[in-house]
Amino acid sequence: MSNIKSNWDGLTGLFSITFGLAYGGYAYSLPQPMFGNPLEAIFLPLAVSAIAIFIGVLLIFTGGISPSIMAIKALLNESSQRKEDRRKIAITCVICIFYAMLFEHVGYVISTSLFMFSTLTVTCGKDFWKKSALISIIFAGGIFITFNELLSVNLPPFPFFN
Repeated sequence: MSNIKSNWDGLTGLFSITFGLAYGGYAYSLPQPMFGNPLEAIFLPLAVSAIAIFIGVLLIFTGGISPSIMAIKALLNESSQRKEDRRKIAITCVICIFYAMLFEHVGYVISTSLFMFSTLTVTCGKDFWKKSALISIIFAGGIFITFNELLSVNLPPFPFFN
């Protein structure tokens, strides 16, 4: 019987190294300043990249890859309820990405209403779509009025009222 505990350190380390290399590559391709030290503008991003790579290497050496493989196997063999919960989390993350992409283009009220409606539909189910639609429209409209009218903080307006 193996005495190794499963953990995600090895995969997290691989992700950190990949992120560090990509971030460092993009940082190195930044335009150089017109005068002064040409590396001054990219020093901090390159330092962040080096730290990410260093932490990734440490995670792989201390955590190992085999415990991460065991963690993946445990993830695949977990209960159906936990798999359903993870599926909902993944769908919510995708919804958040679409919300961020829509926010500036369709305005606060429309994008937030769609975001809240879809998130409530994922969490509460499709049977409560009327209640979800009502809650999302009232919330988004109420926040928009509160910020724009009462607090004088401009949120992105409706696209056809610009």
